[in-house]
Amino acid sequence: MTENPMVARTESLWDRLAAIDPGLMRLTSAMRAVLGATATVAVLTALHGSDTALLAGGFTALVTSLAIGDLHPRNQLITLGLGAPLFLTTLTAGAVLTPYPTAARMLFLLVIYLAARARRFGTRGLGLGIFGFMAFFLSQFTQARVVQLPQLAAAVLIAFGAVATVWYCASPRTTYGVLTRLRRAFDGRLRDVLRDTASMIAAGQDVHTRSRALERRLDRLHASVLLIEDFLDERAVDQATDDLLLQHISRAEVAAQRLAVLSVRAARTQPGPNELGQRTARQQLVGRIQVLRHQPAVGTAPPFEHYEEQCEVGPARRPSGSAHVQDCFAAVDELTAALRDLGPRVGLRLERGTLPRAPAAQQSQAFAVERRGERDTGSRKPTATRQAFQVTAASALAIVGGHLLSPQLWYWAVAASWVVFIKNESTGAVLLQSLRRLTGTVIGVVVGYGLAALVGGDGPLLLVLLLVCMFGMFYTPSAAYWAVTFFITCTLSLLLALLGTFSVHVLLLRVEETAVGVACGILAAVLVLPTTARRATDEELVNFLLVLHRLLRATTGSLGTGTSTSWVRAAHDLDQALESFGKACLPLTHPLNPRRGRRHRARHLVELLESAAYHARSLAVTAGRVPAGQCAEWVPRLTTAADRAQDTVTQLIRITHHRTAIAPHTARPRVTRALSLLSDERRMRCPEQRLLLHIDRLDATLIVLVRALDPLASEPGHASGEPGHTPGRHPHGTGPRPATPLRGTCTSAAAAVPCAHRA
Repeated sequence: MTENPMVARTESLWDRLAAIDPGLMRLTSAMRAVLGATATVAVLTALHGSDTALLAGGFTALVTSLAIGDLHPRNQLITLGLGAPLFLTTLTAGAVLTPYPTAARMLFLLVIYLAARARRFGTRGLGLGIFGFMAFFLSQFTQARVVQLPQLAAAVLIAFGAVATVWYCASPRTTYGVLTRLRRAFDGRLRDVLRDTASMIAAGQDVHTRSRALERRLDRLHASVLLIEDFLDERAVDQATDDLLLQHISRAEVAAQRLAVLSVRAARTQPGPNELGQRTARQQLVGRIQVLRHQPAVGTAPPFEHYEEQCEVGPARRPSGSAHVQDCFAAVDELTAALRDLGPRVGLRLERGTLPRAPAAQQSQAFAVERRGERDTGSRKPTATRQAFQVTAASALAIVGGHLLSPQLWYWAVAASWVVFIKNESTGAVLLQSLRRLTGTVIGVVVGYGLAALVGGDGPLLLVLLLVCMFGMFYTPSAAYWAVTFFITCTLSLLLALLGTFSVHVLLLRVEETAVGVACGILAAVLVLPTTARRATDEELVNFLLVLHRLLRATTGSLGTGTSTSWVRAAHDLDQALESFGKACLPLTHPLNPRRGRRHRARHLVELLESAAYHARSLAVTAGRVPAGQCAEWVPRLTTAADRAQDTVTQLIRITHHRTAIAPHTARPRVTRALSLLSDERRMRCPEQRLLLHIDRLDATLIVLVRALDPLASEPGHASGEPGHTPGRHPHGTGPRPATPLRGTCTSAAAAVPCAHRA
């Protein structure tokens, strides 16, 4: 039967949206925000509500979409239920104290302090803090009085009811629906990776530029995997089933990364004497990748018998080509097998519970509860307390500065000083967020003034543009915070025009109040319990190393037992720790950082941790493929290698804790992207050799990290072999290797990673 071209184009467009916006989370949030606000205003208009009630209702509807950051529908409903009474209570307190400005501002500072402290409880704590802050902000913005409380409370309740109706009746989200969308995003991004991989192999030139593009595709694929894991962490319904899904997803991701790494290596290889055979092999390899990419669903791979003859265990039917191209064929087979196990309908199978239960489920569940507890409470407590004092101090300064500018609109400065601390730990991060906030506000004022002047008093057109700006506010990625602020300012400009209070003076005052607010935020970040970007990155680095140590400890404790679930969980925790480290490093790695040497060193650390995470992820997935009892003869060698890597991790933690404030002067390292660092990887023919290879490569990368953190440090009692070596070339496990200093040229394993780009 011929496929409908229109349906195919529609599905392709939908897949593109899913690839850009994993799980369509941002699109869903934006649509819900617009529909919730529209429904609220429509109901209040039908009930002949006042302008103040309309403003309060629409504002509350927007805040609900802003505050609820949970991924699971059930958790969203819980946060929404907790937010309604909190919002009403804070709004009431603000209205009661409106006639008493001093008392109102003191209470505002208390609300701000409690909202910042609530961030220690994770996503829900952050959302409830936003509800409390915004409710008091609304009371000051509308100058609410006690006599207005009944209509304001009614507007707030209508807003919450309208939002709940839109979310759970008009556009319901189920566990199956979210997982299906997340899986579609994974498939779409995997297709992008396969497309760029095939393009690079076919071109055989300009490898550097193409590998950079392929790396961005791999980063987006990895982001979709992390989103799936975050969602499964929130579900906590069947831990064994979730872990099995994570194992399949991780295996497919690692196989795709491995294919990309080997493809970069093959593309960099000069053609041999048999150039025609090499070209034919490359063409067939590209064809194999394209066939896998163009499946109706990536998980619906052709039958296993079709590929069995081309795998290592079957007859050799691959075309003659270089060893590097042959390795790529094997990597395609590995990816095909991983996608076959994953399947195209994993969300449906997960929802119905038809996946078999994995072994050691209780151990896995205990491990997951422990790791979630550590991430959601203990690690956030000191930071939340410190930041609560910083935010309160910044808000106090903003109240004074904002009041000097405008006794009526001082709360805008407080809002700016409060927002710049959200999800920012260091002074550098606050400074960067402040610049984004101010930039977005200035651009938004200019554009908002132009839109309001162009439209004039046309109410319907103003309303349409207002909804468009609201949509952009929620659909824009949070990483582009200046754009989010731009849409917020445009929304405010159009709202003022719609209410008939629009003026150039008000818009300029908005910029001035924002400037005062961000200045107060920066001042508080510098003077009140300051945390430098260097200290924040060190804390995240220690967290990364602790998770890595746990992964290696799990490796030594469960080799050959078949219980590898904790490995996969630890590998995902490692990826999340890497993501946190990257965010902490952002002030250092940002192009606006004027200190180029420091910027390059920070990027060098990020690339080393990316390399370590790649090997750790591959280690966890490869360990899950080794049947219980099969690698008994390899256990001593693997255990010795893992212990050696743990020793290096221990020294790294010690070095990070005792680093001096001023690092020794070193030459600016050359920043080499991860695919270039890993493209010298050699293929191992059995999982045990792959395990040993990844542990050894991980150890070598950690030694380079020791040198990067402290150039004067000595090697931690050993010298790892060349990352490109095989177990046959170097013995593993019969005692320590001779210690060598880390200072030297590119002849030791410690320097192998930085010199990989020369291979």
